[in-house]
Amino acid sequence: MGVTQTLARFVALTEAEVIPPEAVTEAKRAILDTLGVALAGCREESSGIVAEWVRQQGGVEEAGVWGHGFRTAAPQAALANGASGHALDYDDVNVSMRGHPSVPLVPALLALGEKTRPSGQEFIAAFVLGFEVETKLGRLAGGAHYALGWHATSTLGTLGAAAGCARLLRLDEGRTHMALAVAASMASGLRENFGTMTKPLHAGLAARNGLAAAELAARGFTASQQALEGNSGFLPAFTGAKVDSPSIEGLGDPFDIVSPGIGVKLYPCCYVTHRALDAALELRATNGIDASQVEAVEVRVNRGMLMPLIKGTPRTGLEGKFSLEYCLAAALLDGWLTLDSFTDTAVRRPEAQALLAKVRAVEEEEEAPFPIGGYADVRIRMMEGGEHSLRVDVPKGDPQRPLTWEELAAKFRDCARRALPAEAVERIVELVGGLEGVRDVRELASVITAA
Repeated sequence: MGVTQTLARFVALTEAEVIPPEAVTEAKRAILDTLGVALAGCREESSGIVAEWVRQQGGVEEAGVWGHGFRTAAPQAALANGASGHALDYDDVNVSMRGHPSVPLVPALLALGEKTRPSGQEFIAAFVLGFEVETKLGRLAGGAHYALGWHATSTLGTLGAAAGCARLLRLDEGRTHMALAVAASMASGLRENFGTMTKPLHAGLAARNGLAAAELAARGFTASQQALEGNSGFLPAFTGAKVDSPSIEGLGDPFDIVSPGIGVKLYPCCYVTHRALDAALELRATNGIDASQVEAVEVRVNRGMLMPLIKGTPRTGLEGKFSLEYCLAAALLDGWLTLDSFTDTAVRRPEAQALLAKVRAVEEEEEAPFPIGGYADVRIRMMEGGEHSLRVDVPKGDPQRPLTWEELAAKFRDCARRALPAEAVERIVELVGGLEGVRDVRELASVITAA
């Protein structure tokens, strides 16, 4: 059985009741975090541009556009909400996927859910199964996919969104197969656009295209039976290599959302900076480091870990999110990184530009462990001659150092308050915390879109 059919059978035939409790718990955590960063992200310029473009297209009012006060066709709502969810680069990550798994899924599923009215249990099942498709395909595609310049959040996310939406529509195996096959030709997204408005657009495109693929398949639309594994299919095309006897193993055993799990971001910037930021912030706090007295900062990381980051001097907030040098400078100057650390003004301030010029990043010979493990060894040399150093292997928020529910809810509140009143924020925390018992997910959607 080929990869496409195997995935389709798994998505169509896995019953919600067999999804383990720990996967349900992790799904609720991911959904809350994604909603929070999207509600904060909807206030970004890039999100406003996408939302206004969507508004001008018109269309049947099926689903709400978060934070913008209007309704539109479900795929277009998924586009706008997905772009908001990735606008701040604050959304969760998964090492198998080498990307952001939840941001293509939640906007697509909630937009479709406003039409189909699934229960919370059905919504969670669709999320977990879509997540499993993204991440297990990520393992199969391997590092070559990312190294060739593809943005896995968008490419694999399109397939995950298609799988989750097919499940929410309760498509049979054959039509789920077609949904994945159609989505394979709709997947896109280039890493060259990191640090620009187009990177968050990738997540919106994945959400929209995955939803559209599922709805087309539901109407009888067809595609290749081997769209993923065929000689000219997704896997050979997106990895640059022929896939010999392709198969996909371990579906649901365990679910990837449980192991290796989800990394939640404490800082709204590229995840590969987080180990170094943990180290720098701890050094600053424990040694009372005055940023004005720093002579030099050296960061040593595994080979390949600097690949997602931009080179040169950042001049915008978006570029700052992908500059290890700026992130460390801001951490040492301010003692923390928040959404306000990544405005254009914050990045361009003279003291940050002066300090980031003192930061040197070095890749060691040892390659980072599969898939995006590794370490960051930070050494801060002071003008008076002292030196402080610390190595971090596992960042806070990693599945091995997870946030508590209250820590996660605190992040959600900080994000969501930018778009919603306090009572709505608390109601979302309550609804997502008990999502498996919600009879109709429109109850959750209505709270998000009411304001």
